[in-house]
Parts: sequence; structure tokens; C-alpha cells
Amino acid sequence: MSGFSLKDYSNLLLAFKNAGYVFSRFEEINSRLEDGRPFVVLRHDIDISLRAALEIAHLEYEHGVQATYFVLFRSPFYNILSRSDAEIIQRIQEYGHRIATHLDLVAYGNDCAKALMEVEILSKFYSYVDTEIVSLHSSYDLEHMPIESFPEINRVYGSSVRGDVAYISDSTGRWRYGHPLDSEAFHTHRPIQLLTHPIWWVQQGETPAKKLDLWLYSDYQNKQRVLREFLPKLFKLNEA
Repeated sequence: MSGFSLKDYSNLLLAFKNAGYVFSRFEEINSRLEDGRPFVVLRHDIDISLRAALEIAHLEYEHGVQATYFVLFRSPFYNILSRSDAEIIQRIQEYGHRIATHLDLVAYGNDCAKALMEVEILSKFYSYVDTEIVSLHSSYDLEHMPIESFPEINRVYGSSVRGDVAYISDSTGRWRYGHPLDSEAFHTHRPIQLLTHPIWWVQQGETPAKKLDLWLYSDYQNKQRVLREFLPKLFKLNEA
């Protein structure tokens, strides 16, 4: 089970369930640590494609699994305030998942206090946004960052930085710390925070780079369709 596809992702969820893991939310971490039952906190950072995120959200819904989807306020690839993307975010939430903010600290010179203003702004557009948690897009050395000063960040990363919860991520389209099912944490039933990026599981392609190339092409086609819907009179004139 080393591939990245919707089938592989489905099998991964089933493997956790069959091993006795329960899927938990971030606010449940402390109580779960106390009762000792193995749990996984499932998180998705939406760096590139909301449409890919929606496919993963639906698959999780079919498995009875809930996750948290962190969306970028200033993404170069999607617009959370557009009608089409707003509808996608709404549908993800209706599948029972949480929506929260994915912060790009680079845009604020790594000033967390300034970046956190995005949380309040996002919640004004989406009343169901979880304002108690955020994830970070920018690479940052969390061990040398005073995350205790930022509760929204600490709730996501604190347990992993302290070593209470194992952290496993598919960043760059590869398992950075080995496949979750091969990890010591999984085999010893330790708690796990599992971070995935839906684009790697939904988009076809032999390599991460190829997946991105193919996604860019499909996104261009999607933008053409959106353009026709947004400017119908223009296209009618051209076709006359």
C-alpha cells in the first residue's frame, strides 16, 4: 500500500480502523491521551486544489471518517471568496468535516500575530470556521518557535512537538517519515497526527511533478469553463 490514489487512501483509512484506531478532532487530543485508546487526528492542508479536497472529503464521508481541512486565505491557486470555491468549502463542511485556516507566514514576514488576523477575517465569511486552530503553510522550525504564545498553533502542533502524538506527513507527494502503516507508532498503537494533501491522492501521474503538470492542465480547462459562465455574452458574440 505504497501508492497515492483514491483506492490507496481508502485502504489507508480502513487499515487504521481495522487496527482499532479512532478518528479524533484536535480538541479531543488531551482526553484521548488520558483514556489510552489509539487515535489518529486526520488533517488536510489545502495548498493547491479545493476540487481535489472535495473528492477526499466525500470518500471520508463514505467511510464515516471526519477530518479537518485547512484552507489558505491567500492561495495563488484558488479563491475562497469566489462563488464556485465557496460552494466547495460548504460541501466539505456538510460532509461533517471541520474547516480551519492554513496560514502562510512568509506573507507576513513570519510574524504569527499578524498572520492570525486571517482567522477572524475568514470566520466572517464562513461562520462555521474553527477559530481555535490553525496550521502553517510556511516551513518553520516549530521546536524553536514559541508556539505556547499562540494557542491556535499550539493546539495543532503542541502534542507532536512534545512527543505525545506521532506526526506523519505526505508533504511533496512522499511520506516524509515513512509510510504510516510501517511506522513504529502504528505498530505500537501510539496516537498519530496524519497530514495529507489531497492533490497527491486525487490527481493522476507517475510522480509528484507529473501530477502537478497534469493538474495545471486540467485546471486550465476548468478555468475556460468558468470563463464561459462568467462572461456568457462575450462568447455568444464570438460564436455569432
